[in-house]
Amino acid sequence: MKKIFLIFIIAISIDIVLSNLILKKTRYWENIAWKEKWWRIPSKIYHHDILPNTDQFEIWGGKIKQRLITNSIGFRDKEKRIVKKINTEKKRILLIGDSFIEGSGLNYEDTLAGQLDDYLGFNYEILNSAVGSYSPSIYYKKIKYYLNEGFKFDQALVFLDISDIYDEMFIRFNDEGNILTYEETKKISTPKKIFYSVGKILRDNSTIFRFLNILSDRTELVKNYIKLKIKASKELNKNFFKTNRNDVMFYRMTHIDRGFWTFDEDKFNEVKIGLLQSEKYLIKLFELLKENEINSTLIVYPWPTQIFYGDDYHETYWKKFSEKYEINFVSIYDEFKKENKRDFIFDNFIYGDIHWNLNGTTRVKDKIVKSLKF
Repeated sequence: MKKIFLIFIIAISIDIVLSNLILKKTRYWENIAWKEKWWRIPSKIYHHDILPNTDQFEIWGGKIKQRLITNSIGFRDKEKRIVKKINTEKKRILLIGDSFIEGSGLNYEDTLAGQLDDYLGFNYEILNSAVGSYSPSIYYKKIKYYLNEGFKFDQALVFLDISDIYDEMFIRFNDEGNILTYEETKKISTPKKIFYSVGKILRDNSTIFRFLNILSDRTELVKNYIKLKIKASKELNKNFFKTNRNDVMFYRMTHIDRGFWTFDEDKFNEVKIGLLQSEKYLIKLFELLKENEINSTLIVYPWPTQIFYGDDYHETYWKKFSEKYEINFVSIYDEFKKENKRDFIFDNFIYGDIHWNLNGTTRVKDKIVKSLKF
């Protein structure tokens, strides 16, 4: 046993030395998907954010390579630039939202902010405060922080995502009223931290362990695809072997659990806590914007799930909410209604995902420009 252990240690040592001296210098070694996203940072006030003055390529959704640039206040932008607290030359439009508005899977020029900047940039400065996995309490805390810092905005567009209500159920606050970070709410034991750290060191320095990790990742992808294919074939009442990739991807795009609450009564009842907390912080947010003389609009939009199955709650719920609290309201649901739902979803959303592609984002931009008449 001691001999086997000794041979293992020697083999790993040689592997690590050769990997660092030779293999790490080749392009085959790089794996951008494993790159530590150090620019995605925790916030002690509003949970998480993006580091200011960042310019990085990151893999999104497992395969899409997107360029992420932020300005001096950490908002996604077309270039690194200094954002002054007050813009005396142009009016400012502040975008508030989650991954859809951050522009997941898209380079900046194709995102909603990028398209609005291209269309309105002569008269308006577009500032995009959105980051993936944000929800109403984070919207409120983040915007309050920047207003307290002295930043001035003229108009705010608040995009309420379907997943926001679900995400809001898991937000926790500390005694000061700030939102606890992921690390603060998910306490990871020391042995587990050590295990993960050693695993990363071996993965990044040993060819053997790197190969095993790649094999594990590929196996997981195949396993998940087969699971989806089984579900898709049952849903479509189609033979497993005749169920093609488009069938599987369409099933994946329209069967995200967090989107079911908008048409399933039982799921709707499950998220009522999230709805109440979303209401609470949206009221706070719109009151804050009004106090600072910022014109504001609440905007809702559907996922592929809602396009395919319909929506009994999300659109009507927030329309009534807006009427009650005298908030300007825009629904983008009509722009996503077509007879051939399947083809329309493929044309307007990232393949196999729920986020808008360039076509879908352009639809949203056109509706906003038309509705708000800048």
